[in-house]
Amino acid sequence: MAMVIGEIGITIPEQMNESKENPRHYRWPWLVAGAVVVGLVLAVVWVGFAAKKVERERELNAPLPDSTPAR
Repeated sequence: MAMVIGEIGITIPEQMNESKENPRHYRWPWLVAGAVVVGLVLAVVWVGFAAKKVERERELNAPLPDSTPAR
């Protein structure tokens, strides 16, 4: 059934009226947001480990200082 509002006879379906009383709570947006946050944290950690690895490799490949004294 429809509800009539005002003198001009505007009708509003009952479903529209009921949706305000009992809004639906979706769970999937929270799951997607959680997955995005976890992905960002993992990306930051991964880049941090990769940067440390590159620093270690550069230290090993760096030229050794001369052990002979300069004349």
